[in-house]
Amino acid sequence: NIQGYTSYRKDRQVGRGGGVALLVRDGIQSLAKEDIGTDEVESLWIELRNCKGKKTLIGVIYRPPNSSPDVGCKLQQELKLACNKGNATVVMGDFNMQV
Repeated sequence: NIQGYTSYRKDRQVGRGGGVALLVRDGIQSLAKEDIGTDEVESLWIELRNCKGKKTLIGVIYRPPNSSPDVGCKLQQELKLACNKGNATVVMGDFNMQV
């Protein structure tokens, strides 16, 4: 733990390495949104609320290189679900996609 921050993390369940984490400064209301993520995608979804009550959904994603196409489909489903929450949404991470 880092003093002055709330730590959120989702460790990889199988294999070596991986996982995602997010630090939220103390004083910022935050809540893990476990209804968005799945076990198939390494993701973490946190809802932040500012002092005026406005919500922002933060998504942290890790997609391993050479993932199966199924992982991409599951990720797309998560993103749709997150965007349908009606909040401002910020998604960040390592997608390992060639464009």
